[in-house]
Amino acid sequence: MKNNLKIVISLIVGVGIGFVLADSTLFNSPVDENNVTSISDSEQIVELMGTETSFGVKGNCKMCKSNIETAALSLDGVLKADWDVKTKQVSLVYDDQMIDLTSIHQAISNSGYGTDLNELNKEAYDNLPLCCQYDPEMKTDIN
Repeated sequence: MKNNLKIVISLIVGVGIGFVLADSTLFNSPVDENNVTSISDSEQIVELMGTETSFGVKGNCKMCKSNIETAALSLDGVLKADWDVKTKQVSLVYDDQMIDLTSIHQAISNSGYGTDLNELNKEAYDNLPLCCQYDPEMKTDIN
């Protein structure tokens, strides 16, 4: 009985010490507020540095979204890519000093997705998962 009481008291003391140490400023590193960059600041910097554009890309689903964005972002000079499943439009921010827009269209079509300028790469299209094999006659206009 005495041993059980000692164990319980030891556990209570140990947990109490743990809470005190966890809350201590010894374990919390100070934050330099002047060095913290918010997401909106980063987005503004990207927008200032790059050229913004959007164009149609044929696709169906969230897996298409991932593939299209990955294809665009794999290119040096593409800073941001976001494909919208509903509108079939990809919004890009890119550095036009590093890459031209036709190269971005080409990279996306090489991954199996047709764009406003380029037809799909048939071999890449055939290797897409079934959910991503869209109707090649699909329209990407948002009018």
